[in-house]
Amino acid sequence: MRSAISTAFTRLDFYTGLVTILVGAIGLLDIAYGSWRPGPGLGPHAFPQLAYITLIIAGLAIWVDVIRGKSDEHPENLRAILITGVGLVAIGMGMFWLIGKLGLIVSVAATLIGSSFLLTRDPLRHWPSTIVVPIIATAVIWLLFVQLINIPLPRGLLF
Repeated sequence: MRSAISTAFTRLDFYTGLVTILVGAIGLLDIAYGSWRPGPGLGPHAFPQLAYITLIIAGLAIWVDVIRGKSDEHPENLRAILITGVGLVAIGMGMFWLIGKLGLIVSVAATLIGSSFLLTRDPLRHWPSTIVVPIIATAVIWLLFVQLINIPLPRGLLF
């Protein structure tokens, strides 16, 4: 176990997990001691608080994988990583353009599906994770904002 922990400091994923945990912790501290004014029940602080807690849990999960030895030490193909990064930035910029045309929900669904296709090795073979999961995630976003905390989302031609 000692060897696994000492090697963890040499892994890039260890520091990715650390940054993820720090961002979540700083966000929670900002909600607790910053200029947030939480009201009774679910208010505007509920979603950011949930997102920060999720970041902390994700960072801890990354650390568990690093200690178990399941993390990548070096990327296999730097060119493929750069192309994927540029593709993700383009998809993200396209989302902001689509919001005014199609509405937020359709834009989020298209962005998540496009990102899933870009990040999956064989996207059509893994269609549940590249198509169904983004649609379910979009439905959860709609339910959370529109139905649960009653925040209207930008509408477009479709929804």
